Amino acid sequence: MNWVGRTAVVTGGLGFVGSHFVQQLLARGAEVICLHRTERPEVIAELGHTARLRLIQLDLLDESELRAACRYAARRVDAVVHCAALDGNAEFKRRHSARILDENMRIASNVLGAARRQQVDHVVLMSSAEVYAPAAPDPVAEEDDFRRHAHFTENGYALSKMFTEILADLHRKQFGMTIHVPRPTNVYGPRDSGGRVIPAMLHRLAAGEEVVIWGDGRQTRSFVHVEDLVRTTLAMIATSRHPTVNVGGAESVSIVDLARRLAALLGRPERIRLDLDKPAGPSGRRLDLRRMNEIIDFTPRPLRDGLADTVAWFLTAQRGRAAA
Repeated sequence: MNWVGRTAVVTGGLGFVGSHFVQQLLARGAEVICLHRTERPEVIAELGHTARLRLIQLDLLDESELRAACRYAARRVDAVVHCAALDGNAEFKRRHSARILDENMRIASNVLGAARRQQVDHVVLMSSAEVYAPAAPDPVAEEDDFRRHAHFTENGYALSKMFTEILADLHRKQFGMTIHVPRPTNVYGPRDSGGRVIPAMLHRLAAGEEVVIWGDGRQTRSFVHVEDLVRTTLAMIATSRHPTVNVGGAESVSIVDLARRLAALLGRPERIRLDLDKPAGPSGRRLDLRRMNEIIDFTPRPLRDGLADTVAWFLTAQRGRAAA
């Protein structure tokens, strides 16, 4: 797909995933409207100055603000990439489940409504592999989702992704909208300063603190580098072959081995403690990646290379903060 001369709106455009969409869309020649709630000068500096990037600060919960931004910021919007979401680590999700479900659903509804009124050609709603039930097959394919394996969870984030996908289905049927739904596994990479497992481990290891792992640490997880997620999603738009695509890496790693790899890359001692009294979560979950491999024209980076890239960014960012 030729992005030159096209306009894309990215919600959460200064966030971890959204900023990488902004960066890659700019690199492909697009005009990008970056919607953000929080100022992040360090991310803006990394994106660089260009006349093709417009930053607009607003609250996506305010439907009138969003509608005005989409109507007046550009003559036409060709694509909306919705990355903004209220998220956090496991403890945050447990404590704020109702708020997460409520806000994420209202934001998704506002984004879809604005895109429908502007007759946007392509809408991306970032989902998650958390929509899959524990009873789903291994590896789990896109059709093995909550429609086939319905399950209740008190995880407001997972529920918000399920209901957002249902909302997408209904908008496709009622309004004929083209909506793409990537379902990534655990995303990692540069600019991730949130509560996900890799940045959390990096901060503790760099500070000389213990990394506490729930359970025996043998539970395995798969990861996808943020740039590979972006490239796959743009391939979904270009091919429009599958409305929903699992996005992940072929390699799985145990949580304790992940901590050891990060300690080695940082040159820090392996200060790891297992908390056997805490729940470890699922023992492992693999995604069926056949759809993804069908549409992409690149080889996703190995976890080894992606972790090295992430640690290099982390150390550079730490030096920048220390200098400031």
